[in-house]
Amino acid sequence: MTGRREESARESRRRLLEAATELVAEGGPRAASVQAVAGRAGISRGSVAWHFGSKEGLIVEVIAQAFRSAEEEYRRQLPETGPLSFDALVDAHLTVVDAPCGRVFATVLPDVMGGPGPLRDAYVRGYEGTRRVWVGYLERITAHAPGLPDAKSLASIVFGSGVGVNTLHGLDGLVDRTEAFTALKTLFQMAGGATAERAG
Repeated sequence: MTGRREESARESRRRLLEAATELVAEGGPRAASVQAVAGRAGISRGSVAWHFGSKEGLIVEVIAQAFRSAEEEYRRQLPETGPLSFDALVDAHLTVVDAPCGRVFATVLPDVMGGPGPLRDAYVRGYEGTRRVWVGYLERITAHAPGLPDAKSLASIVFGSGVGVNTLHGLDGLVDRTEAFTALKTLFQMAGGATAERAG
């Protein structure tokens, strides 16, 4: 009986987290009220406090899960061994920023930038982990491509561009994310080609 109860609790937690992630991706933390999350998950409102302590605790977990999902995708698409490719990094990045986790990064940013607190702490921890993956991959690329900026600067540029597109989409519904990401990829490819020509 205990096993069944634990399984039910895990399923409830998963559903709440999934519902909150969808709501945060759509409209930011304010859209993820306890009532809205519980309603979308089909679970009682009291379950949010039981599983996460508070709405803030739930949003902290949404942020942490978003970064875990992003990091898993980057590691899947950018293995530590094998051929290196800036295009592979851009493709991985565009996959992430177009996913719910990427939209979470953009929608929580105003709250995160508002000052210190648990949301900012969760965001910074997640960002630092993702940045380590990026910088490690980019260091391997820049070691063989003179003329490229350093790995840390490149990581900031690529990550920031994805968050920027998602943020602008949230501000202006006329911004087509697919078109913007396609244009972004083209720009990165052109920059990479120009660097290769200079180095050649």
